[in-house]
Amino acid sequence: MSLYLYNYSKVLKKNFMLVIVASFLLPLTFFIWAGVPFFIIGSTVAEFTSNLVIIHLCIALSGGFLFSLFFVPINLQVAKNIAEIKQCSV
Repeated sequence: MSLYLYNYSKVLKKNFMLVIVASFLLPLTFFIWAGVPFFIIGSTVAEFTSNLVIIHLCIALSGGFLFSLFFVPINLQVAKNIAEIKQCSV
Protein backbone atom coordinates (compact mmCIF):
# COMPACT_ATOMS: atom_id res chain seq x y z
CA MET A 1 0.00 0.00 0.00
CA SER A 2 2.80 2.42 0.77
CA LEU A 3 4.22 1.75 -2.70
CA TYR A 4 1.02 3.05 -4.26
CA LEU A 5 0.80 6.06 -1.95
CA TYR A 6 4.42 6.92 -2.67
CA ASN A 7 3.85 6.68 -6.43
CA TYR A 8 0.65 8.75 -6.31
CA SER A 9 2.42 11.48 -4.35
CA LYS A 10 5.37 11.33 -6.77
CA VAL A 11 3.09 11.61 -9.84
CA LEU A 12 1.02 14.42 -8.32
CA LYS A 13 4.15 16.38 -7.42
CA LYS A 14 5.75 15.82 -10.81
CA ASN A 15 2.64 16.43 -12.94
CA PHE A 16 0.92 19.12 -10.93
CA MET A 17 -0.80 20.34 -14.10
CA LEU A 18 -2.90 17.16 -14.15
CA VAL A 19 -4.21 18.04 -10.70
CA ILE A 20 -5.00 21.59 -11.77
CA VAL A 21 -6.81 20.45 -14.93
CA ALA A 22 -8.82 17.80 -13.07
CA SER A 23 -9.78 20.18 -10.26
CA PHE A 24 -10.76 22.85 -12.78
CA LEU A 25 -12.84 20.51 -14.96
CA LEU A 26 -14.72 18.74 -12.16
CA PRO A 27 -16.90 21.73 -11.15
CA LEU A 28 -17.34 22.89 -14.75
CA THR A 29 -18.59 19.50 -15.88
CA PHE A 30 -20.60 18.69 -12.76
CA PHE A 31 -23.87 18.42 -14.66
CA ILE A 32 -22.37 15.95 -17.11
CA TRP A 33 -21.01 13.45 -14.60
CA ALA A 34 -23.81 14.00 -12.10
CA GLY A 35 -26.77 14.85 -14.34
CA VAL A 36 -26.36 12.18 -17.01
CA PRO A 37 -26.61 9.25 -14.58
CA PHE A 38 -29.66 10.63 -12.79
CA PHE A 39 -31.70 11.95 -15.67
CA ILE A 40 -30.65 9.99 -18.75
CA ILE A 41 -29.44 6.63 -17.49
CA GLY A 42 -31.88 6.52 -14.58
CA SER A 43 -34.89 7.16 -16.79
CA THR A 44 -33.64 4.74 -19.45
CA VAL A 45 -33.20 1.92 -16.95
CA ALA A 46 -36.56 2.78 -15.35
CA GLU A 47 -38.25 2.13 -18.70
CA PHE A 48 -36.91 -1.44 -18.68
CA THR A 49 -37.45 -2.33 -15.02
CA SER A 50 -39.36 -1.08 -12.02
CA ASN A 51 -36.86 -2.49 -9.49
CA LEU A 52 -35.46 0.46 -7.53
CA VAL A 53 -32.33 -1.43 -6.53
CA ILE A 54 -31.32 -1.98 -10.16
CA ILE A 55 -32.10 1.63 -11.07
CA HIS A 56 -30.00 3.02 -8.19
CA LEU A 57 -27.20 0.57 -8.91
CA CYS A 58 -27.03 1.69 -12.56
CA ILE A 59 -27.08 5.35 -11.52
CA ALA A 60 -24.27 4.81 -9.01
CA LEU A 61 -22.11 2.78 -11.41
CA SER A 62 -22.49 5.22 -14.29
CA GLY A 63 -21.86 8.23 -12.03
CA GLY A 64 -18.73 6.60 -10.65
CA PHE A 65 -17.52 5.72 -14.13
CA LEU A 66 -18.01 9.25 -15.45
CA PHE A 67 -16.38 10.76 -12.33
CA SER A 68 -13.36 8.45 -12.59
CA LEU A 69 -12.67 9.47 -16.21
CA PHE A 70 -11.08 12.69 -14.92
CA PHE A 71 -8.42 10.73 -13.06
CA VAL A 72 -7.43 8.30 -15.84
CA PRO A 73 -4.23 10.22 -16.78
CA ILE A 74 -3.07 10.24 -13.16
CA ASN A 75 -3.82 6.54 -12.73
CA LEU A 76 -2.01 5.68 -15.97
CA GLN A 77 1.12 7.48 -14.80
CA VAL A 78 1.02 5.58 -11.50
CA ALA A 79 0.49 2.29 -13.35
CA LYS A 80 3.52 2.99 -15.55
CA ASN A 81 5.68 3.78 -12.51
CA ILE A 82 4.63 0.64 -10.66
CA ALA A 83 5.11 -1.49 -13.79
CA GLU A 84 8.68 -0.19 -14.06
CA ILE A 85 9.35 -0.94 -10.40
CA LYS A 86 7.88 -4.46 -10.56
CA GLN A 87 9.29 -5.04 -14.05
CA CYS A 88 6.01 -6.14 -15.61
CA SER A 89 3.70 -4.76 -18.26
CA VAL A 90 1.17 -2.03 -17.55
